[in-house]
Amino acid sequence: MTDPAPQASSPRSRASAVTPGVLLRYRIMAIITGTLLIVVFLGMLRYLGIIERTEGVEEFFGVLAQVHGFIYVVYLATVLQLWMQARWGYGRLATLFLGGIVPLLSFFIETRVTREVRAGQES
Repeated sequence: MTDPAPQASSPRSRASAVTPGVLLRYRIMAIITGTLLIVVFLGMLRYLGIIERTEGVEEFFGVLAQVHGFIYVVYLATVLQLWMQARWGYGRLATLFLGGIVPLLSFFIETRVTREVRAGQES
């Protein structure tokens, strides 16, 4: 007798494995990373002459860029934890990684992931 073939689980059913703490950590880090990225991006306006390039401004944005880099590494750790629990594909992982590099993307991805995970947990 043959066993039935295992069926591929949908993303919603896999998202039900995500614990609330992992989702909360991801959401916090996505918002912090996205906010810092926007400020760093706005700091690039100093190269267009919109913001005066004083020594203090240069130092501030230099430190802010380094802080964003550190926060991005923490964001990546939370993304990996969420990705492993949800058992998503590599495409989703790449998209989540890009959330900390492309301005505003982390906010859109965070909203979508939260909605998907919560729907999976309810079912």
